Amino acid sequence: MRRIALRLFVLAALFAGAGCARAADDDERCREQIQQQPRSAIALCESAYAAAAARNDARAAEDALARRSDAELALGDYAAAAHTLDRVAVLPGANAWESQFRLARRRGMLAYRQGQIAESLTPFRAALALATAHGDARAQGQSWNDIGIALRRTGDLHGALEAFLASLQRKRAAGDEALGALLNNLGDVYRELDDADSARQRYGEALAAFEAGGRTLDAAHAREGLGLLAAEAGDSVASARLYAQAAADYARAGGAGDQLRLAALLVRAALDAGDTDAAAAQAERGAALARQLGQPEPPALVAQRARLLRVSGRLDGVRELLRAALDRAHDDRNARIDLLHELAATSEAGGDSATALKDWRAWHDADVERLKSEHDRRLEQLRVRFDVAEKERRIAALDAENRLRTLELERRAAMQRATVLAALVALLLIVAAVWRWRQRERMRRAVRAAQLADEVERYRREAAALALDRGRLQALLDNAAYAVVALDAAGSIVALNAPAAQRWALAADRTIGTDVRTLLSPDDAARFDAALDDMDECDARVALDLAGLDDATLAPLGGGSGLAVLSFAVDAAAPGGDAIALDADSVEERDVYRRALVELMLASVAAWERSTGKTRMDLASESRIWRITIDEGRLRVRALERYLSLAKLPRRPRWREVLRTVYYVLTECPLEPAEREALKGKLEQVQDAVKRRSLA
Repeated sequence: MRRIALRLFVLAALFAGAGCARAADDDERCREQIQQQPRSAIALCESAYAAAAARNDARAAEDALARRSDAELALGDYAAAAHTLDRVAVLPGANAWESQFRLARRRGMLAYRQGQIAESLTPFRAALALATAHGDARAQGQSWNDIGIALRRTGDLHGALEAFLASLQRKRAAGDEALGALLNNLGDVYRELDDADSARQRYGEALAAFEAGGRTLDAAHAREGLGLLAAEAGDSVASARLYAQAAADYARAGGAGDQLRLAALLVRAALDAGDTDAAAAQAERGAALARQLGQPEPPALVAQRARLLRVSGRLDGVRELLRAALDRAHDDRNARIDLLHELAATSEAGGDSATALKDWRAWHDADVERLKSEHDRRLEQLRVRFDVAEKERRIAALDAENRLRTLELERRAAMQRATVLAALVALLLIVAAVWRWRQRERMRRAVRAAQLADEVERYRREAAALALDRGRLQALLDNAAYAVVALDAAGSIVALNAPAAQRWALAADRTIGTDVRTLLSPDDAARFDAALDDMDECDARVALDLAGLDDATLAPLGGGSGLAVLSFAVDAAAPGGDAIALDADSVEERDVYRRALVELMLASVAAWERSTGKTRMDLASESRIWRITIDEGRLRVRALERYLSLAKLPRRPRWREVLRTVYYVLTECPLEPAEREALKGKLEQVQDAVKRRSLA
């Protein structure tokens, strides 16, 4: 089993290796056949893409599709090339800036190849923006070179020159040594700008770069450019020498087509130098090369051969040679002009004036047509430049608008942040102020609560102090000859002596607080209440007719104590004996003292009713200070109501009950501070009056 598994593993590895080898082979053949066999290259590139996608190699898949678009571009199938680039745009990893950079360049090249020069500048500049944003000097150099090529096509030579120089600067900064093509482009631009010295310098730099890199074919192109400069400068000897060196380079590189094209320039340079023998040799070499390639002689070479024959005086067959070349060059305007010029010159040299005039007119018409075509081309270049400028203006306007919108958004965001910050600061200040106010309020409430607690405790102590000393009262009652019971305003027992306790068989220490009505029969209780009312009305002793109680009387306890004394005879006491002398004060009250009592009582009742929402009946019931009676089926508090009117106030008012009422209201009611202070002020007035009368 182990051997079988090992064999399977080896077979899988071999198949995988074979698959990778096939994929690599397809990729290499895809590269090689793009220019020679672009249709076959498409299938190979697609196969390389499938293999790269299967192994999740995003970069290899991108390269394969990019080469497929190059092959489709070589076939002139622009729609297919654009579709392939759209496939590149949705590949995994296409969001990386390097992938976006390469895709933008290829879209620019696609537009350039379609002749949409203005449209190509937009993706080229987008690629430059990406490279600049990420600080890639090499990528910037590539983008500037692309832009320079496009601008040169538009006729904007100065713009192209600036772009090529920017590309040269970036590429040198990135350490790129393959600068020959760029330097050659610079030489071409300088030559078109008639700056021969700068053009010669750049061609020389390009030649040195090509030779250092072993690029013989490119070096031949650079020498050809230098030869053209020498020819334009009138140095035919130098141009002939440079053309010859270029031809030798083309021969070493196998560039037969370039050699055939250069043959016309060699013949022309020799003729310009007056060396007809060298011109004849170069012409023969060019004809042999054309026969070798199986191609007709180029029109430019035919024109120079005709010139050579004309200069040599051999005019036979020249016109037929030129006519045949003209028939072949019907689409090459520049070649036709050269051929027509030689045809007219040959006719003139042969002495045929009429034919020469006709040929010169044909040449003139062709030259005018060339000038018109050149004018149209310049107009087209200007139109393209205008379109480019207009698009750049629109892009700049959009950029400016976007910047303005961005600034506006930033301004609004800043205002919002400032508003939010101000709101937060204000909120914090408010919170701090509220917190401080609450702290102060809590402190004030705490202080006020402490003060109120002290006041309540003091009022309770003073209210308790107003109660009669039971020890003294009890001692007084025990010395009485009658049975005596001290009652409060509600009729509850405050104290009683031994005879009274024996009469009702009560324990004196357990009777305190008992309602005396519970010791009487219902009829006696009713008579007791009536006697209490009579006593309050006349503020004097009243007689009671109670069952089993002889000589019963009910009298108020003097001194404003608010107590009443029930006394009756016992068997051991002689009827009509002296009752206890309890009326201690009969001094006439002054008006100010009586008015102060009434005002204090009115204020206390009003404070009770406002703060609790209850009635004076509830005050009498809950405080147990004032007696509640039944009058014609209704509950009444006559004793309390007598203290609410100066006219009804008793002759000897019970100031203790009034003070106890005030203390109860101050202690138990939730009063407003102003109301409490006002009530306290009235209380102090009454207390001062009581002290002055020595009643405290």
